Amino acid sequence: MQRLVPAALAAMTFVAAPAWADKLPLPKAAYSADVTFVAKGRQSTGHINVDGPKERRQAKNAAGIDKTLIIRRDQGKAGLVYDLKPSHKLAVAMRMAAAEAAGEIGAAGIDIDAFYGIEATTQGTETIEGLQTTKYAIKIDGGPDLVVNATVWATDDGIIVKMIGKTSIDTDAAPSRMELKNIQRGPQDPSLFEVPAGLEILTAGGGDDEAAGKSNPNAPTTTEAPAAPAAATGAPAAQTPAPAPASPAPAPTPPASK
Repeated sequence: MQRLVPAALAAMTFVAAPAWADKLPLPKAAYSADVTFVAKGRQSTGHINVDGPKERRQAKNAAGIDKTLIIRRDQGKAGLVYDLKPSHKLAVAMRMAAAEAAGEIGAAGIDIDAFYGIEATTQGTETIEGLQTTKYAIKIDGGPDLVVNATVWATDDGIIVKMIGKTSIDTDAAPSRMELKNIQRGPQDPSLFEVPAGLEILTAGGGDDEAAGKSNPNAPTTTEAPAAPAAATGAPAAQTPAPAPASPAPAPTPPASK
């Protein structure tokens, strides 16, 4: 089973630096930044806006297609993700865990959402992008088939400035990376974290359907999409056929000749 670093090197690192158990800070800051993701040898770039547990990610996915996600860690049982599809007038809502497993919000198992509040080992402090960060070593034992090893640099108010990580199921792939650049602290427009008016919310994955249906109070035209895909994509309703015209009355019988 592969680890992020060889065992001997890891042991030297923990001996050389003071280390103690801690937890990665929860997201509290409001900021915007440019972001770079590298997973399985593929790099994508984009922009994020964050306001505590609310996040908007705009980036290209692995297929090179522009993708906009709204991540609401404050909704549902454990957070909801909305994949905006304005060309189809849809917003696909899914549970955070389902979105992570599908790789929708980053490399499966090591997206930054998997780290907030998790137990970690501190390894000192570093200044990155002008911000004072604490360096954390993280190991997540997800069972016999999944072990995650990662190094995360985060501020005290939960800005994850940099992350390098690897899972045991990606033995042949290089470690995944996430880095922020051009970080600008400050209030963010609240509308960035709401599903735009005019987009129907289609729930996926189950479990938080009710929460997803109530997640767009600022868009009164948005309703939970029905199960039928044709209706969700705006297919016109079936037209009621017009009634057939009445049969013409028979012509009057001419009078008999005398």
